[in-house]
Amino acid sequence: MRLALAVALCTIPLTLASQAPPARAHHSLVNSPAHGGILLTAGSTPHDGGQRCEFFNDLWLLDARGWRRLGTVGSMMSGVALAFDTRRQRLYSLGGYDGQTSLADFRVLEAGAWRVLAPFPGGPAAEPGLVYDAARDRLVAFGGSAAAGGAAGETWEYDGTTWSKKDIASPPGRQAHVLVYDAARKRVVLYGGMGAGAPGRPGPQLADTWEYDGTRWNLRATTGPGPRLGAGATYDSKRGLLLLFGGAGPSGFLGDTWTWDGTTWRQVATTGPAPRVMGYLAYDPARDRTILFGGRTGWPDGDRNDTWEWDGAAWRPGQPAE
Repeated sequence: MRLALAVALCTIPLTLASQAPPARAHHSLVNSPAHGGILLTAGSTPHDGGQRCEFFNDLWLLDARGWRRLGTVGSMMSGVALAFDTRRQRLYSLGGYDGQTSLADFRVLEAGAWRVLAPFPGGPAAEPGLVYDAARDRLVAFGGSAAAGGAAGETWEYDGTTWSKKDIASPPGRQAHVLVYDAARKRVVLYGGMGAGAPGRPGPQLADTWEYDGTRWNLRATTGPGPRLGAGATYDSKRGLLLLFGGAGPSGFLGDTWTWDGTTWRQVATTGPAPRVMGYLAYDPARDRTILFGGRTGWPDGDRNDTWEWDGAAWRPGQPAE
């Protein structure tokens, strides 16, 4: 029960004055070539012993100079998925949670604010997966939750104009999973997450690895980092590897680091950032660094605002929050 509370979306919103990058979980990170660095937005953090939550709508940029606040981008929310379309140079977001309900909004960032393009036909989704498949020029969406205990298991694609549901056998439904695009192998990689549970109850942590080639999903591994949800993951384009950190497993928060090369999971570090869930990652190719920001190390007072950098061999503290 304690673990379920620690990874659950905050459910009672609290509006507070913004501060420079605040501690949070359920946030989103993405590399944005259009901005020249890593963008951070959304998320939530508990207050008053977990009785109330602050939700965020701020937008931050991390580059070689450090963190800079760019402004606010719309409604406060958490559990949003981000993907950058490198062909159109557009940043999209999907789903989320606003403190009352899961959201079905599909948005594009324009003039510094989110513009809702249309409702996502897959329905409301908190903690969904969303990636841009550059080889096929498609956004790919999978999973997410519309309610406690729920977990979507449909595969959707967006071609720049229209969403279409793929009529294929898909992995079991889940939320808070890893979904990363491997550019070298032209595959969408899915790992872990939380499966469906009884109504109002958390589901099991999953440990399966799947890959999607645009035609079908293939189960690639059932062993590796072990069952977990809310892990951070990104694709390191220089080394051609998916990098995964942390998450929450059946016994608590995790602080291990793994790589996936398309065939094998390898554990590459057990030291670095404190064990946490939702310590999300993004790779910055300009600096050849994977960035980790924030996440949750405990409930209700364990949300962090630390920044770490992975250089391909080890974690080091990065640009601090001011």
